[in-house]
Amino acid sequence: MQFRAWKCYHIGTTVGKGQCGRERNDRGETGKTGKTLRTGSGKKGIEAQMSKRFFCLCMSPAIDATVKLPAAPTGAGEIFKDVAEEENVGGKGINVARWLALRGAQVACGGLLGEDNAAPFVREMAKYGIEDCFVRVPGATRRNEMITWPGGAVKLNRSAFPGLADMGGRDVLSIAVDCSRLQSWQHPPARDVAAAEGSRVAILSGSLPAAAGVDFYAKAVRHLKAEGWFVALDASGEPMRLALDEHPDLIKPNADECEALVGFIPKTPDDFKRATALLREKAAHAIISDGEAGAWFDGEFVPAPKVDVVDTTAAGDTLLAEYCHGNDPRWAVAAGSAACLMPGGAPPPLETVERLYSEIP
Repeated sequence: MQFRAWKCYHIGTTVGKGQCGRERNDRGETGKTGKTLRTGSGKKGIEAQMSKRFFCLCMSPAIDATVKLPAAPTGAGEIFKDVAEEENVGGKGINVARWLALRGAQVACGGLLGEDNAAPFVREMAKYGIEDCFVRVPGATRRNEMITWPGGAVKLNRSAFPGLADMGGRDVLSIAVDCSRLQSWQHPPARDVAAAEGSRVAILSGSLPAAAGVDFYAKAVRHLKAEGWFVALDASGEPMRLALDEHPDLIKPNADECEALVGFIPKTPDDFKRATALLREKAAHAIISDGEAGAWFDGEFVPAPKVDVVDTTAAGDTLLAEYCHGNDPRWAVAAGSAACLMPGGAPPPLETVERLYSEIP
């Protein structure tokens, strides 16, 4: 399979090549459900930042389903009937974009989207006022499942667009160039998230289709930084390792993913600080997530509040999005923890984030 005619979509309107994102959606929305959290710290970064623009790149979107079994499977061939199931459109980049839009930010999201089941993704982006800059490709977008039961869970992650033979002669520029060159989004480069108000932040996250090539993120980082974007990257393995040579501004591996980048899995506080120092030789800032324990922000630990986990699908994405939005590690950890309470990657209520924030020491 190859790309059909290259198309770029705008909320409520189909537009031609080179036009994507040059205007707001037809209703002028920047996130219909945006709210402002109260802030105990009084930091300006936690208020809705309408002047900060975000572009989220999602090359592997997904329909994320959570299936709840009444009991643990024994492997004896049992059949579960009438199980509870919830699903939500996602993929790491879409999860990030949705949370940013919910927080009132101006957001565009692009990447690849299967033509056969694009409708729910289009509806979701329209709901939150996210500009749709996805390139449609033949076939369907993948479906992933989180199967849970009392005391356990297993997650099934499928490969994205396995039938896509190549990129149809296109490179990363054909995916990101329209959003990255928006004349209305031109601002001086920002070198840290706190200074990015009034500037442009590109968040690249998730796995890649095989057709994209392992150097895809490296090319994306190089291109976007040349265009003056603050670039955050959440990836793993060889695509992440190669992209580090292009010096992204912010990266967010988890502890296990650090092994491929720095040669070891951090386990102790000293390990995390050493891993952070090594990562910051290539990236200006590093967040290392450590599961239910919390996360390390440039070597400083923020513990996570205790929650009864329902689904971890969008936890890391929500943490990263909130940090890029507000530049507050504690709010970021609270948002990521709140996301664990939601099935299928759905965004948590802002009130839950606020409550969990108050529980972080």
